[in-house]
Amino acid sequence: MIAPPKAAHNVPFHSLGISQILSYGCLFYAFAQLKIPLAAKIGVNPSEILAAVTAALLIQAFLAPLIGGWIDRFGALVVMTRGLLIGACGVALLPTVHALWWVWLCMVPIGLGFAMSSYETAFSAAVQIDEAKSRKHISFITFYGGVASSVIWLSIAPLLAWFGLEATCMICGISLVLMGVRTLYLDQKTSVKSSKDSASIAPFRWALMTRNERRALIALASASALEYLTFASTTLLWITWFTAQFNDVALAVMLAALYGPFQTVGRLLEMALGHRFDARITGMLAFIGVPTALILAQQDGLTFAVVAMIIFGMGHGILTVSFGYVTNMYFNADVYGRAKGWITTPRAVGTAVGPSLGGILFLMGPDIFFANMIGISILSAACFAVLFSAKPRDMHTGTPSAS
Repeated sequence: MIAPPKAAHNVPFHSLGISQILSYGCLFYAFAQLKIPLAAKIGVNPSEILAAVTAALLIQAFLAPLIGGWIDRFGALVVMTRGLLIGACGVALLPTVHALWWVWLCMVPIGLGFAMSSYETAFSAAVQIDEAKSRKHISFITFYGGVASSVIWLSIAPLLAWFGLEATCMICGISLVLMGVRTLYLDQKTSVKSSKDSASIAPFRWALMTRNERRALIALASASALEYLTFASTTLLWITWFTAQFNDVALAVMLAALYGPFQTVGRLLEMALGHRFDARITGMLAFIGVPTALILAQQDGLTFAVVAMIIFGMGHGILTVSFGYVTNMYFNADVYGRAKGWITTPRAVGTAVGPSLGGILFLMGPDIFFANMIGISILSAACFAVLFSAKPRDMHTGTPSAS
């Protein structure tokens, strides 16, 4: 069972938010720009670097259920601390690469570190620290995570120009280590730990779930897998698409960078107004916004591009909160880590496949790329809609929903 925190109201959730800027930024988004100098250093195509990034993301897919068990057993902050430190080791090794196989080797600690320190772990920490206010805290954490892409993309470019690949990677690695020290302190401050006796952990098995819990688990896993495939496919290609469309790299970077701030705007709206609505409703509205944004992005004109990135960013921002909190609507703090773990596995597969699939489809033609992404995003919305037929548990008593 999760031990109650000493003082949940004093927990600085902004630290968990900053951890997501660094985890997502240094261990994922940075490769949108690091892929070019890394590829040049070893004489390969940048797409081959992205293939290694895909492999790193697959580590999260394979280990998510195991990591979810660690979260429920040892506490989310313990897992996050170790993940940040492991990821820092992988990033610090990148400047030493001399062949493609060495890049792949570096991706092992990067992938493991990312799996242990990303949103799933941060959300679990929020639920373990103060489950009654988990929606608010998850929104707060994602408020920071929403600017990760913008902070990193606008930081990596000058760092590479001024200091080069080696120093840039070392700065990223040191940042992760410092954040790991901070989360270690938070763990000691909150005392959010689980029993290390596996026999005392609340059971989490398919046979023991109610029909509504099973339906929710399948719906969330399917919807998140398809939606994150869409996000991963497009995120690393926005700069490429807008460069081709407007023939201006600087403008393309600025347009792509709108994605991060407007994720934050979406999460601000969720924080301010979300409590008035069922989280499934706000999530559904965000799902509708994603294919709308993709359609607008294909249109000629700067205005369409700006509006597309605003809607796309806000949609992703709200969906991140929805996936985190809706899971808690069906699964309590004692099993939340494992529930998120099983939901994360297909989601991580979608995220991992996304960059390579997106690259292949884009090479076939932008029209083919966008048509596929729009179709996948509509299908993911249909999966999420299944949740409206699954009754959530009683959030006040913690009683599971009836079959």
